[in-house]
Amino acid sequence: MNHLLIITALQSEAEPIIKQYRLEKKYHSEKLFYFQRDEITCLTTGVGESNVRKRLGAFLERMDCSNTVLVNIGIAGGKKSVTEIGKMYLVNKIISETNKNVWLLNNLLKTEIPEIQLTTVTKSVTNGGEKYEGLVDMEAAAIFETASKFISAQQLYFLKIVSDYMEQVLDSPEQVLPLITNKLPKIECFINLLKKTKKE
Repeated sequence: MNHLLIITALQSEAEPIIKQYRLEKKYHSEKLFYFQRDEITCLTTGVGESNVRKRLGAFLERMDCSNTVLVNIGIAGGKKSVTEIGKMYLVNKIISETNKNVWLLNNLLKTEIPEIQLTTVTKSVTNGGEKYEGLVDMEAAAIFETASKFISAQQLYFLKIVSDYMEQVLDSPEQVLPLITNKLPKIECFINLLKKTKKE
Protein backbone atom coordinates (compact mmCIF):
# COMPACT_ATOMS: atom_id res chain seq x y z
CA MET A 1 0.00 0.00 0.00
CA ASN A 2 1.53 3.29 -1.11
CA HIS A 3 -1.47 5.42 -0.30
CA LEU A 4 -4.25 5.44 2.30
CA LEU A 5 -7.33 7.49 1.43
CA ILE A 6 -9.64 8.21 4.38
CA ILE A 7 -13.15 9.35 3.48
CA THR A 8 -15.54 11.08 5.87
CA ALA A 9 -18.89 12.72 5.25
CA LEU A 10 -18.56 15.41 7.91
CA GLN A 11 -15.61 17.69 8.61
CA SER A 12 -16.09 16.97 12.31
CA GLU A 13 -15.51 13.26 11.57
CA ALA A 14 -12.26 14.19 9.84
CA GLU A 15 -10.89 16.68 12.41
CA PRO A 16 -9.57 14.15 14.98
CA ILE A 17 -7.88 12.18 12.18
CA ILE A 18 -6.37 15.34 10.68
CA LYS A 19 -4.91 16.26 14.09
CA GLN A 20 -3.75 12.72 14.86
CA TYR A 21 -1.73 12.43 11.65
CA ARG A 22 -0.89 16.17 11.35
CA LEU A 23 -2.40 16.35 7.89
CA GLU A 24 -2.03 19.59 5.93
CA LYS A 25 -4.72 21.28 3.87
CA LYS A 26 -4.25 21.13 0.11
CA TYR A 27 -6.36 22.02 -2.91
CA HIS A 28 -7.41 19.59 -5.62
CA SER A 29 -9.26 22.39 -7.40
CA GLU A 30 -10.71 25.78 -6.51
CA LYS A 31 -13.71 24.20 -4.75
CA LEU A 32 -12.28 20.85 -3.64
CA PHE A 33 -9.75 20.61 -0.82
CA TYR A 34 -8.33 17.71 1.15
CA PHE A 35 -5.76 17.02 3.87
CA GLN A 36 -2.54 15.08 3.37
CA ARG A 37 0.82 14.13 4.83
CA ASP A 38 3.10 11.43 3.45
CA GLU A 39 0.97 8.43 2.40
CA ILE A 40 -2.24 9.47 4.19
CA THR A 41 -4.95 11.59 2.57
CA CYS A 42 -8.27 12.60 4.13
CA LEU A 43 -11.20 13.83 2.02
CA THR A 44 -14.56 15.05 3.31
CA THR A 45 -17.41 14.55 0.85
CA GLY A 46 -20.39 16.16 2.54
CA VAL A 47 -23.58 14.33 3.52
CA GLY A 48 -25.60 12.22 1.10
CA GLU A 49 -25.02 10.15 -2.01
CA SER A 50 -25.02 12.99 -4.55
CA ASN A 51 -22.26 14.86 -2.70
CA VAL A 52 -20.20 11.67 -2.49
CA ARG A 53 -20.51 10.92 -6.20
CA LYS A 54 -19.59 14.47 -7.15
CA ARG A 55 -16.68 15.11 -4.79
CA LEU A 56 -15.17 11.64 -4.51
CA GLY A 57 -15.59 11.00 -8.23
CA ALA A 58 -13.83 14.26 -9.13
CA PHE A 59 -11.04 13.50 -6.67
CA LEU A 60 -10.38 9.93 -7.86
CA GLU A 61 -10.49 10.85 -11.55
CA ARG A 62 -7.25 12.78 -11.17
CA MET A 63 -5.46 10.39 -8.85
CA ASP A 64 -3.31 7.31 -9.40
CA CYS A 65 -5.29 4.68 -7.48
CA SER A 66 -3.17 1.65 -8.35
CA ASN A 67 -1.83 1.22 -4.80
CA THR A 68 -4.57 2.99 -2.86
CA VAL A 69 -6.54 1.57 0.05
CA LEU A 70 -9.71 3.48 0.96
CA VAL A 71 -11.18 3.58 4.46
CA ASN A 72 -14.51 5.28 5.13
CA ILE A 73 -14.72 6.43 8.76
CA GLY A 74 -17.81 7.98 10.28
CA ILE A 75 -20.84 7.79 12.50
CA ALA A 76 -23.93 5.67 11.84
CA GLY A 77 -27.27 4.91 13.39
CA GLY A 78 -27.46 1.47 14.98
CA LYS A 79 -30.19 -1.07 15.67
CA LYS A 80 -30.75 -0.99 19.42
CA SER A 81 -30.91 -4.76 19.90
CA VAL A 82 -27.58 -5.52 18.20
CA THR A 83 -25.37 -2.42 18.50
CA GLU A 84 -23.95 -0.22 21.22
CA ILE A 85 -23.61 3.57 21.14
CA GLY A 86 -19.97 4.61 20.92
CA LYS A 87 -18.84 1.21 19.65
CA MET A 88 -16.99 0.85 16.33
CA TYR A 89 -17.92 -1.76 13.73
CA LEU A 90 -16.35 -3.02 10.52
CA VAL A 91 -18.96 -3.22 7.76
CA ASN A 92 -19.15 -6.58 5.95
CA LYS A 93 -22.24 -5.92 3.81
CA ILE A 94 -23.64 -2.75 2.25
CA ILE A 95 -27.23 -2.45 1.04
CA SER A 96 -28.42 0.49 -1.04
CA GLU A 97 -31.97 1.50 -0.21
CA THR A 98 -32.04 3.54 -3.44
CA ASN A 99 -31.34 0.83 -6.01
CA LYS A 100 -31.45 -2.32 -3.83
CA ASN A 101 -27.87 -3.25 -4.75
CA VAL A 102 -26.04 -5.40 -2.21
CA TRP A 103 -22.26 -5.68 -1.82
CA LEU A 104 -20.49 -8.23 0.35
CA LEU A 105 -17.16 -6.92 1.62
CA ASN A 106 -14.31 -9.38 1.81
CA ASN A 107 -12.58 -8.07 4.93
CA LEU A 108 -9.37 -10.10 4.91
CA LEU A 109 -7.81 -8.25 7.84
CA LYS A 110 -7.91 -10.16 11.10
CA THR A 111 -9.13 -7.66 13.66
CA GLU A 112 -11.06 -7.72 16.90
CA ILE A 113 -13.53 -5.17 15.52
CA PRO A 114 -17.02 -6.72 15.32
CA GLU A 115 -18.46 -6.94 11.80
CA ILE A 116 -21.95 -5.87 10.82
CA GLN A 117 -24.13 -5.00 7.82
CA LEU A 118 -25.10 -1.46 6.86
CA THR A 119 -27.93 0.06 4.83
CA THR A 120 -27.42 3.38 3.05
CA VAL A 121 -30.61 5.43 3.24
CA THR A 122 -31.71 8.61 1.49
CA LYS A 123 -33.15 10.35 4.57
CA SER A 124 -32.15 10.37 8.22
CA VAL A 125 -33.92 7.62 10.18
CA THR A 126 -35.47 8.96 13.38
CA ASN A 127 -38.31 6.49 14.03
CA GLY A 128 -36.19 3.75 15.59
CA GLY A 129 -35.45 2.03 12.28
CA GLU A 130 -37.10 -1.28 13.09
CA LYS A 131 -37.00 -2.40 9.45
CA TYR A 132 -33.22 -2.07 9.24
CA GLU A 133 -30.68 -4.63 10.37
CA GLY A 134 -27.36 -3.47 11.78
CA LEU A 135 -26.40 0.10 10.86
CA VAL A 136 -27.67 2.91 8.64
CA ASP A 137 -25.82 5.80 7.04
CA MET A 138 -26.27 8.08 4.03
CA GLU A 139 -22.99 7.63 2.13
CA ALA A 140 -21.46 4.12 2.19
CA ALA A 141 -23.24 2.75 -0.90
CA ALA A 142 -22.26 5.77 -2.97
CA ILE A 143 -18.68 5.59 -1.70
CA PHE A 144 -18.48 1.92 -2.68
CA GLU A 145 -20.06 2.45 -6.10
CA THR A 146 -17.90 5.47 -6.89
CA ALA A 147 -14.60 4.19 -5.49
CA SER A 148 -14.88 0.69 -6.96
CA LYS A 149 -14.60 2.21 -10.44
CA PHE A 150 -11.05 3.26 -9.54
CA ILE A 151 -9.98 1.00 -6.63
CA SER A 152 -10.33 -2.76 -6.21
CA ALA A 153 -13.29 -3.71 -4.00
CA GLN A 154 -10.87 -5.71 -1.84
CA GLN A 155 -9.16 -2.41 -0.97
CA LEU A 156 -12.30 -0.72 0.39
CA TYR A 157 -13.02 -0.71 4.13
CA PHE A 158 -15.83 0.90 6.14
CA LEU A 159 -15.50 1.70 9.86
CA LYS A 160 -18.62 3.02 11.54
CA ILE A 161 -19.12 4.32 15.07
CA VAL A 162 -22.67 4.14 16.44
CA SER A 163 -23.94 7.60 17.33
CA ASP A 164 -27.60 6.81 18.09
CA TYR A 165 -30.34 4.20 17.81
CA MET A 166 -31.93 5.74 14.72
CA GLU A 167 -34.03 8.09 16.82
CA GLN A 168 -32.39 11.47 16.24
CA VAL A 169 -30.05 13.34 13.91
CA LEU A 170 -26.60 13.84 15.39
CA ASP A 171 -24.40 15.96 13.17
CA SER A 172 -23.04 18.87 15.20
CA PRO A 173 -19.28 18.96 15.94
CA GLU A 174 -20.03 18.82 19.69
CA GLN A 175 -21.83 15.51 19.16
CA VAL A 176 -19.53 13.95 16.58
CA LEU A 177 -16.01 14.90 17.72
CA PRO A 178 -16.03 12.89 21.00
CA LEU A 179 -17.32 9.77 19.23
CA ILE A 180 -14.47 9.79 16.71
CA THR A 181 -11.83 10.96 19.21
CA ASN A 182 -12.65 8.15 21.65
CA LYS A 183 -12.04 5.60 18.92
CA LEU A 184 -8.77 7.09 17.62
CA PRO A 185 -6.59 4.41 19.28
CA LYS A 186 -8.59 1.65 17.58
CA ILE A 187 -8.63 3.53 14.28
CA GLU A 188 -4.85 3.94 14.49
CA CYS A 189 -4.42 0.21 15.25
CA PHE A 190 -6.58 -0.63 12.23
CA ILE A 191 -4.55 1.66 9.96
CA ASN A 192 -1.26 0.23 11.26
CA LEU A 193 -2.52 -3.30 10.64
CA LEU A 194 -3.60 -2.24 7.17
CA LYS A 195 -0.15 -0.82 6.43
CA LYS A 196 1.59 -3.92 7.74
CA THR A 197 -0.65 -6.36 5.87
CA LYS A 198 -0.42 -4.53 2.54
CA LYS A 199 3.39 -4.50 2.74
CA GLU A 200 3.61 -8.28 3.20
